[in-house]
Amino acid sequence: MKIDLNKGAYIEIGGELGKYNSILIDDLIKIAKDLQELIYSLARLDLPSNDAIEIKNFTIELVGFIKGSAVPQFAYSQRTENKMGFNCQKHRKIVNESFEKLIEISNSGDYYKIGKLYPEPYKRNQIVERLFSFANDFGTAPVGFADYDEVSEKFNQIYKINRFKSSVKMGLISEIKEIGNPQIENDEAVAKVKITNKNGKITRIILNTYSDKKYSLEYATDVILTGTTKYILKFPLRCLFEKEENYFVIQSEMLDIIGTGLTENDAENAFCEEFDYIYKRINSLNDDSLTNHNKLIKSILNQIIETIEK
Repeated sequence: MKIDLNKGAYIEIGGELGKYNSILIDDLIKIAKDLQELIYSLARLDLPSNDAIEIKNFTIELVGFIKGSAVPQFAYSQRTENKMGFNCQKHRKIVNESFEKLIEISNSGDYYKIGKLYPEPYKRNQIVERLFSFANDFGTAPVGFADYDEVSEKFNQIYKINRFKSSVKMGLISEIKEIGNPQIENDEAVAKVKITNKNGKITRIILNTYSDKKYSLEYATDVILTGTTKYILKFPLRCLFEKEENYFVIQSEMLDIIGTGLTENDAENAFCEEFDYIYKRINSLNDDSLTNHNKLIKSILNQIIETIEK
């Protein structure tokens, strides 16, 4: 890897934007914000759906600033509260690799390659929007990621950030359509939809459609409610959501929890009841009486739960 967000990545900004070996605060804030949102999006979209994801693990910080045009350095936060969970470093590495692939595309100038990297519209749309904002933060100023040689105190550009044209962006973004009534004879049609409300205008984007009797989507919740107990989680628990013939299934492979039912609500209620049972049962037992696998589940459960309300 040429870019390592654990150690820190230098962005060398030239031209009018960085000619005084400095950068305006407003410009720095926008660059940092758009870079952060791009990193967050990669974490949400590229990490395994059955892993518990702590989004704070991907918070970045300004860790350095060197003269030579204007060269801010960004890195993953090393603060303890931003390094949670068993898979923190593994997840950071995956996101770092995804980020570098996007910067390699920017260096080539052929942003249409994003279509091959992210063939799924619901992923591609988000990544294109985030990368477009970040790549165009610098205006016409020459900019790129660079290595810094501490001995010679010189920079060596490793990736150039090319302008991302609006016409190319629009060619990559999925078409926005209003949802109609699917006309499929003797079958069901299911659409995974993103709904946004901007200035009172509702927009519906069809992300994926499923027309088979069996289909799979993703279920995520940050609240588990059962009986009189309410578990509030630190982050959404992402699960597989399936419909098989006439029943629904919600499954967390990570926690070995499954809920089934004839309706979505029945499956969700069953999943919540199983979560409640597993949590209470596994915490009532001493670690010595648990298998290594169940010890891991116990540890994960206790880490992901923020509070329990009764």
